[in-house]
Amino acid sequence: MNEKLNELIVKLSNSILDENFTDVAYEITEEIEGRTDAFDSVEPILKLMENNPDIDFGNPGPLVHFVETFYKKGYEEKLVESLKRQPTKHTVWMLNRIINGSEKETKKYLINVLVDILKFPNISNDLVLLVKQFKDLHT
Repeated sequence: MNEKLNELIVKLSNSILDENFTDVAYEITEEIEGRTDAFDSVEPILKLMENNPDIDFGNPGPLVHFVETFYKKGYEEKLVESLKRQPTKHTVWMLNRIINGSEKETKKYLINVLVDILKFPNISNDLVLLVKQFKDLHT
C-alpha cells in the first residue's frame, strides 16, 4: 500500500474513539476517493470494522458509503473475506445490503455466506440474532 494511503488509514484508525470520528471519517474518505489506489483502502477499512465491533460507524456512515463505491468492482469479495475473518454487526448489515441487490446464484452464495456466520466460534448473541433476522428475510 502506498505510504500516503497508509497514513490516511492510520489516521482513521487513531481517530476511532474520538467523539468527532464521523467527521474525520468523512474527511479521510473524501481524500482517499480522489486517489488512483483508493480500492487498496477497502480491506484496511473492513479490518478496522472487524477490530472495533462495538463502534457506531453510522447508518450506513461514511466508511460504508465509501467502500460501496466499489460495488461490483471487488468490494463484495473483500467483504466476504472480512466476514470469514471476523464478522461484526456492521459487516453483516453490509452483507445484507449486497444480498438485497443480488439475484440468482450470487444471491444464493451470499445467503450461504450469511448462514455460515452462525458457525463462527464465539460470536455474540446480538450478532446471532441479526444474522437470523437477515436469513429469515431471504429464505
